[in-house]
Amino acid sequence: MIKNIIFDLGGVVIPLTPEVAWDRFESLGIKDTRQRMGLYGQTGIFLDVENGTIDAPTFQRKLAQLAQEQAGVFGDEEPMFSFEQTLWAWKGYVESVDINRLNNLLRLKKEYNVILLSNTNPFIVAWAETDAFSGDGHPLNYYFHQTFYSCQMKDYKPAPTIFQKMLSQAEILPQESLFLDDGQKNIEAAESLGIHGLLVEKNQDWMMPLLHKLEELNSH
Repeated sequence: MIKNIIFDLGGVVIPLTPEVAWDRFESLGIKDTRQRMGLYGQTGIFLDVENGTIDAPTFQRKLAQLAQEQAGVFGDEEPMFSFEQTLWAWKGYVESVDINRLNNLLRLKKEYNVILLSNTNPFIVAWAETDAFSGDGHPLNYYFHQTFYSCQMKDYKPAPTIFQKMLSQAEILPQESLFLDDGQKNIEAAESLGIHGLLVEKNQDWMMPLLHKLEELNSH
């Protein structure tokens, strides 16, 4: 019997527009943004800030230093982008929030323990945990019983350890849990621990596939 439904954030709960984010980082002076920021995971300092290796101010400094280096400009003062500039670039990933998906989360919350497990960074978290997130006055955590962010957990999907930490902290059993993600490797990592997985198409409505999967699992 499934008691817990675990959701990825980007590409599942909220549609992603990576090209907009890439363009915004390029406008800040990061010329090789597309090589550094992949569809399913980051590299370099972009990965470091999402897995909690570095904090937000350190990322702001390192990003500005990288932009300077790529421009061939080296000043005496240590450069640093503002939090607002950096958030603006990261928020390029989020062109809009789908209120229908959020309402479906509220429907599911009435019957299941609904959890978020996301690879993300402190900039997106800071925005998502404000009332500006939904467009109608609710933060992201309003739609979940518990939220788990990679930058705070200092771990990163598809490492099995982040799923183990989530299971332990949420005090849930893998066999009673279903995980939705748009990345095959993340689904495989969850399933390796006994969590049921449902691979969903990026940016597609997952409600009907989810209901069918729940019916299948709960009929056994």
